[in-house]
Amino acid sequence: MFLNPQPNTSLYDYPLELWSTIPESEMIIKLCVFVPVIVFGLLGNGILLEVIFSNRTLRTPSHLLIANLVITDFLTLLVCPVFFLTHDFFQNYLLGPIGCKLEGLIEGRLDSSIRDHTTLMPSTLSTGGLLVTSVLGMCVISYDRLSAVVLSAGTRLKGRGTLAAIGFCWIVGFAIALPLLLYRHFKVRHWMNLVEMYCYEDRTILATYWEFLLVMLVWFPLGVMLIAYTLIIVKLDRYERNALRRQHPMVVRYKSRVAKTLYIVLLAFIVVRVPFTIMVFVYYSIESIEYFQFSESFIFIWWLAKVAFIFLNAAINPLIYGLTNKTFKKALRGSKILQCLCRLPPEEESTGTPPTTKRQHCCCLGPINSDDVESSQDDANLDRSRFSRVR
Repeated sequence: MFLNPQPNTSLYDYPLELWSTIPESEMIIKLCVFVPVIVFGLLGNGILLEVIFSNRTLRTPSHLLIANLVITDFLTLLVCPVFFLTHDFFQNYLLGPIGCKLEGLIEGRLDSSIRDHTTLMPSTLSTGGLLVTSVLGMCVISYDRLSAVVLSAGTRLKGRGTLAAIGFCWIVGFAIALPLLLYRHFKVRHWMNLVEMYCYEDRTILATYWEFLLVMLVWFPLGVMLIAYTLIIVKLDRYERNALRRQHPMVVRYKSRVAKTLYIVLLAFIVVRVPFTIMVFVYYSIESIEYFQFSESFIFIWWLAKVAFIFLNAAINPLIYGLTNKTFKKALRGSKILQCLCRLPPEEESTGTPPTTKRQHCCCLGPINSDDVESSQDDANLDRSRFSRVR
């Protein structure tokens, strides 16, 4: 078998527009959208991690599973912007062969080797080990909630089982993304007027794999969450009819709040991932898409879909798991990061201050009255009593 000889590109000018970096106005617009999402997500996930690991009452198997998801989201927001912005702002690929391989494993992209800023398809479809690990973590959390509400107590994850589930998410997540490391290549082409550097994948080899990866990232976790949350709601409907005679009413209300939180997770998952799925179908339905011309509005919508798919979901998880959970909301008031950002005074032991004295402090969680802040011993007792009832 003889390979077709590659043309000597050094004899020709680069056939597409030379632009080096995107226009300054476009860069400012994208940074105004991109940076707040990243900063908000890093702060939110960082605060949630601080609360979980600094509060012993929150180191339960269920909260450790949430911490695992928060870690993957935090790393996604910390590492992936480097690859994302490099692809989006520069015509040449600047991270070299090692960056090309690591990008495939960590973030993962389906790239077109030909890029033109003004006329061609936006450059990449992004997935990877961190995103697969994140969605597997969501599936494990769904199972944990299902076992807490519907299944028997013996099916719940405890101790080593929780650690094994977390390890499973990371190992399987990066194993699934391994082909994105093996089949990515960094290439340099010399043109008469440009030294072109790019990182590419063979679209024909990885086309079937990307279909599988799309199922793993969207449809598999979506199916798991739909089944789990539907079973939870069915169980709660039965509780509303007859379980008040057998269980404490607080437990029923607590489980109802959990179910509402889980449906918020499901809704957020659909909103940020379905648009990107549609874009992927568009990508594969058009032949010779590398040379297909799109309007600027479509290119910007594609870019927003990528930002939502990769970063927005990671940024809003702290809101979903933190502010919709009373245990987390109460613990957030003791966060040192939050106290620093919102200029809250540190928690102090009770003094001889008259009980009628009230002070308000404004924070991103809303006004906090001193009457709402209980002593640490009372908080610990309340947490122990709550977790002892909800198994």
